[in-house]
Amino acid sequence: MKNYLLTAIGSLIVLCSPGQLLKKNVLNSPTAFADSLNKIVNDYPNNFKNIQGVLLPQEIDADAYQSVAGLPGASNCIIKRYHSLVDNSASWQAVLYNGDNFDAASKAYKSIFTQVKKTNIKTTGNHIASFAGELQPAEENMRFAVSSLRLKATDEVFAQFAADIELVGNYDGWQVHLNIYRKKKDTEGGNLE
Repeated sequence: MKNYLLTAIGSLIVLCSPGQLLKKNVLNSPTAFADSLNKIVNDYPNNFKNIQGVLLPQEIDADAYQSVAGLPGASNCIIKRYHSLVDNSASWQAVLYNGDNFDAASKAYKSIFTQVKKTNIKTTGNHIASFAGELQPAEENMRFAVSSLRLKATDEVFAQFAADIELVGNYDGWQVHLNIYRKKKDTEGGNLE
């Protein structure tokens, strides 16, 4: 029983630790990255319910759940369900870099953007979809950069699908996030359904 408890506590510490992620995991395993991203994206039509794990501590504006699907080298893979009467869609989020070096963060930001853009997604009916978007430059003095990608899919369910890669600077250093969610196109007006 002690061994089980120690293993569980050790695993929890590793999963929750905010230390620098090994960019090597993300940068050097494109096949594992693509396979994992496919699993996450293909649960988007189910509002990420098939990869939803345990409920995390309550947030004010959303319910957060641990994601049972993640990307190589990622931490804090969560699914958020917002308390909105207008939009009941969920988002999937992960931290893919956490450290104090801007150059390393910028390199991870560019690499993750490239890997997402190169990943072909096999959607329902064995259709192949790809990502389109432009990399936005990251500057150390700006403390924030975001590059948005859209999935070019024939399946209508992916019409508002977006993947954002963010580089964020805060008092602790730098983080790179991947956010997968429903996002209206800039040319669309009105409310989400």
